[in-house]
Amino acid sequence: MLGIPDSVMPHVRRFGFSGVVALGVVVVMIFGINPITVLTGQVAEPLPHTTLTALTAIEEGEAEPADLVGAVAREANGFWERAFRSGALFYPPVTLQMVPTARELGCGMAGVDIGTFYCPETATIYVDMAAYDQLVAAHPEQGHIAQGYRIGVAYGHHVQNALKALDDLAADRESLSADELAQREQQLSAQAACYGGVWTKWAGLEPLMDDVAMVRAIDASGGGAAVTQMPSRAAFAIPETFAAPSAEFRKFAFDLGYGIPAGGSCRLDKIVDPA
Repeated sequence: MLGIPDSVMPHVRRFGFSGVVALGVVVVMIFGINPITVLTGQVAEPLPHTTLTALTAIEEGEAEPADLVGAVAREANGFWERAFRSGALFYPPVTLQMVPTARELGCGMAGVDIGTFYCPETATIYVDMAAYDQLVAAHPEQGHIAQGYRIGVAYGHHVQNALKALDDLAADRESLSADELAQREQQLSAQAACYGGVWTKWAGLEPLMDDVAMVRAIDASGGGAAVTQMPSRAAFAIPETFAAPSAEFRKFAFDLGYGIPAGGSCRLDKIVDPA
C-alpha cells in the first residue's frame, strides 16, 4: 500500500515508520548519505557542482577542469536568464563549447591564441581547454578562478549581444574615428568586466581585482576578449577583438558589478573611464 520495499519492512515493524525516518536522518547527519537511499535502496543522482564546490573538488582531486567550466556556465547563464525574465526581456539561448585546442575554435578564430571568447555570430562561448591547462600550470593557485572569471565575462558579452550593444557598435563602426572606436570598445570591454563582477559576487568569490596575483593570472589568460566584427558583417572580414580598457577602468567597472550584483549596475551610462 505504502510502496515500502520488502527490505525495509522488518525495520518498520521493529521501530515504526517514524523510527526508520529518524534513522535515515541520523545516517545523513553522520555519513552524508541521502535518506532516499536508506529508505528505498535507490541511489540518488548527485547534485551538479556549483562554482565553489567545483573549485573545492578540483583542489581535492575529485573533479576535472571541465566540471568547473560546466558549473560556471550553469550559474552565469541561470543568473542572466532570471535577470532578463524579471525585466520582461528576451534572453536568447547561448551555447558553451569546450574544445581541446585552439585549432578547434570556431567563429573564424581557429588557431588564434585567445583561450576563451564569445562569438556573437552563433551565440557561442568557446573555451580552449589546452589554454586553460596552460593557465593553471603557470598560475596554480589562481588559474581555475581566473578561468571562471573569463567565462563569466564571456556571458557578459552574450548579455551585450542580447541587448543589441554589439549591433550598435557594428552599425557605428564606419562613422567613428579610430580614437572613438577604441573608446567604445574599451567601454564595452569594461562593461563585460562589470558583468564579470556580478558573476564573481553571485558565485560567492572574493573581489578578484583586489588580488594582484589574481589580476596577473586574468591578464595572462587574455582578460576575456570578445569578437567585435563578424564575417557576416562584411564580406571576408577578419574577426577582431575589443580594445582592452586600462587596469583602472576595468577595476572600476568590475567593482560596480561586484558591489551590487544586478544587471542595472552595469548600464553603459555608468561605465565611465575614471581616468
